[in-house]
Amino acid sequence: MHRIKIITDTGTSELIIGGSAGDLRSFLPDRKVFVITDHNVKNLYSGFFPNSDVLSIIPGEQSKTLTVIEDLCRKLLDAGADRSSFILGFGGGVVCDIAGMVASLYMRGIKHGFVSTTLLSQVDASIGGKYGVDLGIYKNIIGSFKQPEFVICDQSMLSTLPDDEYLSGAGELIKHAVIRDRDLFFTISGNLKLFLDRDQAFLEDIIYRSVKVKAGIVKRDPHEKNIRMLLNFGHTFGHPIETTSGLQHGIAVMKGMIIAAELSVWTQEMPLMESRLLIQLLSQLGVTDKVYLPDNIADMISRDKKSEAGYMNTVLLRSIGKAVIRKIPLSELEAFILNRHGNRS
Repeated sequence: MHRIKIITDTGTSELIIGGSAGDLRSFLPDRKVFVITDHNVKNLYSGFFPNSDVLSIIPGEQSKTLTVIEDLCRKLLDAGADRSSFILGFGGGVVCDIAGMVASLYMRGIKHGFVSTTLLSQVDASIGGKYGVDLGIYKNIIGSFKQPEFVICDQSMLSTLPDDEYLSGAGELIKHAVIRDRDLFFTISGNLKLFLDRDQAFLEDIIYRSVKVKAGIVKRDPHEKNIRMLLNFGHTFGHPIETTSGLQHGIAVMKGMIIAAELSVWTQEMPLMESRLLIQLLSQLGVTDKVYLPDNIADMISRDKKSEAGYMNTVLLRSIGKAVIRKIPLSELEAFILNRHGNRS
């Protein structure tokens, strides 16, 4: 078991990698607890829930709306939740976003923690205290920051994930390696069988190393003013792909990483051979470089929350393990998209 602490002005968070959901009660405060989960997780893991009120949402991205946030806040109010209450998010990425955002808003903020049940949430969604919901087709446009008190990442829970959910988590895991840890990248690419077999000891090691990357960045920039933008690698293109294709988040991000790698080569930030290392690994996971962008991609990018005054804060690669942030004019991104489309038509 590994422990990592994130200390920022939004709170202190303890991350327990290789922890057990069976130890949950030792992390909970002696106060009224409310569990926020989804119907699937409730059916699988309700035996781990504390003796408390359970608020269950519909699984999936469709629940990431202000309407759901408002409904949960009303239910908390009706159940007598006050500023001393505690919210436990028990589930995957969507549950962590929803529970964290409710905790940050209800009565101007109450304490919360997570039991993270998916690979995606164990390496990304539950880590860092950043939450968001969608506004129509635009992802995570409305959001907040608040560190969870704790995050329990129990790798034994990953054995119950459907294959596409598990592969989705690989997207954010690989992203952390690509932007900051070259050795981790080659550990994953050189041990794909262990990863695909969901070997628990191997997963604990690479999840710990992945979370260390994200935690180190979050400590330096809790409000995403500068270096934390590195964690958006693959998302500028991945979010529109996810919205229009219905693909799982992490799979869409992997497709977005392929395009971001192509852009890195196109802008002469990264050698072509380095981009091929990433494309080869993703192709071994079944994600090919035949990635098609939605017709309205330029408009969707211009409305992205990373866009400002005609520029996009874009994460590019210098090499595997080294990412940089560049302000690229939207006109240049449009030229890249047109060039890419022309080369593939």
